[in-house]
Amino acid sequence: MLRKLFICYCLFTFSSQDSNAQKLVGFWNGKISRKTDKGYGADNFEMHIYQIGKQLTGYTFAYSDTSRFVLYKFSGKINKKTKVVKLEEYGYAYCLLPDTLNPCEKKFDLLYTKFDDTKYLTGKWSGISIDTSCYPEDELLVALEKIDKPVFSDEFFLKKKINHFFKNKKQYSTNKTDFADTIPLVKKVMDSSILIPLKRKLDIQQILTIKDSVIKITLYDNAQIDGDTISVFVNKKPILIKQRLSNKPLTFTIPFPNKGEAIELLLQAENLGEIPPNTGVMIVEADAKRYEIRVQSDFKKHAVVIFTFVP
Repeated sequence: MLRKLFICYCLFTFSSQDSNAQKLVGFWNGKISRKTDKGYGADNFEMHIYQIGKQLTGYTFAYSDTSRFVLYKFSGKINKKTKVVKLEEYGYAYCLLPDTLNPCEKKFDLLYTKFDDTKYLTGKWSGISIDTSCYPEDELLVALEKIDKPVFSDEFFLKKKINHFFKNKKQYSTNKTDFADTIPLVKKVMDSSILIPLKRKLDIQQILTIKDSVIKITLYDNAQIDGDTISVFVNKKPILIKQRLSNKPLTFTIPFPNKGEAIELLLQAENLGEIPPNTGVMIVEADAKRYEIRVQSDFKKHAVVIFTFVP
């Protein structure tokens, strides 16, 4: 009898550990960012996660497009108690495009969050490059959404891109692209026909860590007032429905209930205005600071800003 109980206990333990890691297995895509007092920079980032026993392994891609990317292997684990996912890239960059770029070998501390069918990995990263740390004075953040179809699809695709690069090096050097893109209370209006966001691609446009337990958000149209109309969702819950952006503020607050968890702020374009796409300016007031974020959405993608509460 004791032996049966022991076997059952072992089976339960191993299946529980496997299920924690299993939800991470798959493809993740989003942004890896750097924030300083001078501005904000972000790279596209994709992660392919596989599981071998208790170990997580896979590949990361930092890229401006599918012809210019850095590919690393990584390994790591998920802490069963804290749910923190620790991953670490290792070795040399497998592919370095363009070859003039010095890559960062990165470490990640991530937390898994789920809002309805949307799954996120969010947190911080650090890195080393040759013999020095990467961006030691910057705030380094990452936000990734779980996706079905990766940008970097298979081994054949990667080999084709790499071969194209080495055959056309001169073209790549003359069209060099910098990986860092510098970006410089209303009552709830409910419409029974729209209670959840439409199925569109999620475009993470900025990542912020916040110390305050409540933040204030204000939205305006961007530059020329052209009739842009949006709906706003926080963690897939409606806050504003079909509201027109103008020079008059749309204002609301967001509370942060749990330390370390991600908050998804999603802007859905209800039209494209007179001048497509749908654009706006978001003012975030928190930690005695004022952040200005330019957001852009259309009928194919939502604008998403990810906040993490770290008091």
